Amino acid sequence: MEHPVHTGVSYFGNRNPRHFLSDLAEMKSHHCNFIVHTFSENDQLFYKYTLAELIKLSKAAGLEVYVDPWGVLRIFGGEATSDFAFKNRDICQMLHTGETAPGACLNHPQAREFMFKWIDDAVEIGAEVLFWDEPHFFIDWTHKDTPHERWSCWCPRCQEKFKASRGVALPTFAQLTQSPELWDEFVRFREETIVEFLTALCDYAHGKGVRNAVCLLPHKERRYGVVEWSKVAAIPSLDIFGTDPYWIWFDKPVAEFVGDFAREVMQMARRFNKEPQIWIQNFKIPAGRENEIREAVAVAYAAGVRNFAAWSFYGTAYMSYIKPDDPQKIWDTLGEIYGQLARGEWK
Repeated sequence: MEHPVHTGVSYFGNRNPRHFLSDLAEMKSHHCNFIVHTFSENDQLFYKYTLAELIKLSKAAGLEVYVDPWGVLRIFGGEATSDFAFKNRDICQMLHTGETAPGACLNHPQAREFMFKWIDDAVEIGAEVLFWDEPHFFIDWTHKDTPHERWSCWCPRCQEKFKASRGVALPTFAQLTQSPELWDEFVRFREETIVEFLTALCDYAHGKGVRNAVCLLPHKERRYGVVEWSKVAAIPSLDIFGTDPYWIWFDKPVAEFVGDFAREVMQMARRFNKEPQIWIQNFKIPAGRENEIREAVAVAYAAGVRNFAAWSFYGTAYMSYIKPDDPQKIWDTLGEIYGQLARGEWK
């Protein structure tokens, strides 16, 4: 099934509607037809109806609106902290080191209840698509030495659920390291947890009349939580399936990295009747490599993808942590590509 061309960009960092109007005009001039508004816990607490105004303006400009639980509960991607997890440490994940992670456990019922309320608020402010952004167990991206080597979760809820589903106690980390079979079972348990959690959220959102999109981290490694992508793609209430192969961020060759994952996304989309989506890196791009954006879109387009999103508006110039060398060139390059896609000129 051939899908129409969708060209979008994420938007965050500004909550002033007066300034948003000029940014919105730029999105239109750069041929975006959808926008992904981040809706963090901070936004939910203090900017809820401001976001509703931004979303109303987005729709008036003809953009479809996705809403992203940016860093919410630290279960989803995003450079935002979780106020709820901070104030409710008993619902947080427990690392193999015995530390409490600053993110909620997906198996805790309060985490699910919190997300249902987040969905209620996202729908109220005007979401048309809920964008489930990189669902995962705790990852500390800022821990430079061993960013991914702290495993979770050994909280009481996970221990109870593991024993109830497997009939044996959740192995200790030491036991896991000594047994490939135990590792495999632990990985399956984590994967089941993410799939069950996402299924509940997607079902609830569909009941509210909105569509669901998911972006899985561009990895099949067990430490990221989802090895068998088909288990997520098979969720009946999921509409859009994608990933974000940010080649520079992961230090990979653009054509191979983006192409491989675009083909994987297409395979899942065809098998489970989903719309495929690929996210294009628009941040932290060194000078002289701007044209790699075009190469990334080209290989994904060749694979069959017609839904493209970029992280984020204006090359993410407003976030110093991931600012590119030449954000204007990044943004204009994306706009040229989106224009060609919109006019049907892409070959």
